[in-house]
Amino acid sequence: MATYVLLVKEEETEDFVVYKFGPDKDRLGKLRLDKISGEPEELEKVPDTNTNFYYFSAASKLIRILKQGDGVFPDTTSYAS
Repeated sequence: MATYVLLVKEEETEDFVVYKFGPDKDRLGKLRLDKISGEPEELEKVPDTNTNFYYFSAASKLIRILKQGDGVFPDTTSYAS
């Protein structure tokens, strides 16, 4: 079974980036990634879910961008497996 997580950038500063994330544009949670420490923090849960799957998938995608990328966070991206 394929999985998909949409990520939409909401805010970015020198120290952190905030993304909305979830299975589609109508059901989104929110997370913040500290660019200095690499630590993610869930700010809002995805509505109507009782699992952390979307949060962990979104956080891992953003950590990968931070560590492997050139520090440029796209306006929109996704996690798929």
